[in-house]
Amino acid sequence: MIKYFLTLHLHPSIPSDVNILKGEVTNEMTLLEGVILLLSKNKNVSDLLIINNDIRPGYLLIAEKIELRTTKKLFNKIGSNLEIKIIPISHGG
Repeated sequence: MIKYFLTLHLHPSIPSDVNILKGEVTNEMTLLEGVILLLSKNKNVSDLLIINNDIRPGYLLIAEKIELRTTKKLFNKIGSNLEIKIIPISHGG
């Protein structure tokens, strides 16, 4: 089992007491599982962004200039350290 670091950057328009969540994940996890794991560590963030063990609709997840949800890359196994930006679709920018 190989471990990687996953970093989630929350857009400033997301009401939260933190802007960055970071943690260790393994190569046996999918990106979705890793994101859910990190989001679940903060109750305010998980209540806002997680529903039925999935990420609520209305949020973009972007890594390496690729939107992970629409490209189905959230279901890929984690293979490296990764930074993901979580942005509400209607962020006002």
